[in-house]
Amino acid sequence: MHQASKLSIFRIIPKTVWAVGCVTLLVNGSTIIVFSLAPLYLTSVLGVSLIYLGTIEGVVEATSWFTRIFSGVLSDYLHRRKPVLIVAYSLAACSRFIFPLAPTANWIFLARFLERISNGLQATPREALIGDVAPVALKGACYGLRQTLGTVGSFAGALALWYFWKGQDYKLAFWYAGIPTLLAVVVLFIFVQDRIKDIPEEKAKRKLINFKEVKNLTLNYWQVVIIATLFMFSNYSGMFIILQGQRVGLCGSNISLVMVFQNIMTFLAAFPIGWLSDRIGRNALLMFGFILVIISNLLMTADTILSVYLSGVMIWGVQMGITQSLFVTKVADTAPEALRGTAFGIYYLLSGIAVFICNAVSGQIAQAYSHNAVFYTSAGMALMAFIASLIWMPVHQDKRKF
Repeated sequence: MHQASKLSIFRIIPKTVWAVGCVTLLVNGSTIIVFSLAPLYLTSVLGVSLIYLGTIEGVVEATSWFTRIFSGVLSDYLHRRKPVLIVAYSLAACSRFIFPLAPTANWIFLARFLERISNGLQATPREALIGDVAPVALKGACYGLRQTLGTVGSFAGALALWYFWKGQDYKLAFWYAGIPTLLAVVVLFIFVQDRIKDIPEEKAKRKLINFKEVKNLTLNYWQVVIIATLFMFSNYSGMFIILQGQRVGLCGSNISLVMVFQNIMTFLAAFPIGWLSDRIGRNALLMFGFILVIISNLLMTADTILSVYLSGVMIWGVQMGITQSLFVTKVADTAPEALRGTAFGIYYLLSGIAVFICNAVSGQIAQAYSHNAVFYTSAGMALMAFIASLIWMPVHQDKRKF
């Protein structure tokens, strides 16, 4: 694609998509600092065991995913996404400042719990809002751009952590991590706009929760959601990648290089893959992402060779840029517009169950066997998702001419 065409696409993408991307950028920059340091702080300073850490991480991550169905249904009921987003990002800003004030591990877990509730409240209406405002021919590109900007934030947070943090003052780093979330709330208030549309009277009077409407979700949608849920059993918490980095020899501020390399690759993959999926379809690209999960896990088992481990980390970053953006795009492709928030909520709920089980079991596996066993298990689940995709992934027309 030549340069003029690229610039044309960037101009056509709605301003709200850019604004949502910038909000995600700021919050992700903060999150990556907390995410990188929290497992080290809990295990090294507060003496938390791997089994306990794996279980708690499973709980807080699952809380994020479970909350998403409520926020999706609520945003459909309100016919507005922005009010839910304002509450969500405000809660994120408040939760950040608990970390530096926490005297015990329980307070850290409380902060993580609130932060994950915020993450759950924001994710579904955010993705639904992009689906609302995105041009049909650029839906993949819009989701890819949002993913790319979010990854830029994660990269910036990891780079800042690597450059400034010297492996001693955890609490000061937590204080700094709260600043970007406050800026994100400001950007959200000023620049993000809902799509205003007429609401038919019967829809305006709809119940907050109406389970009968679920039957209006298509078979293609359920096929996507079931395959995504199976794939999520391969998505352990990134804390296992960070702890594996310690085993390879990374320590102190150098541990944040794991997140730097991962997010560089996610950044490079997300938008081009989203744009390409608008033109050639999403299924083959998504299955390619599954294959990369298998390769990445196998490379990260090389716990004595730093270069091989980092290669696995980077490939993991590429698969995140592919799978995360394409799954939400396919949900938007297959969900009825009036139920888009609900559809994303169900998708995230089922994914959350898989994430909770994956993390809880991974902690047990790491404690009973080894860290490498976690990676082998993940590769096996990704292989199962790949096979399921060959058999059952909906073959609807997901290419768009532009």
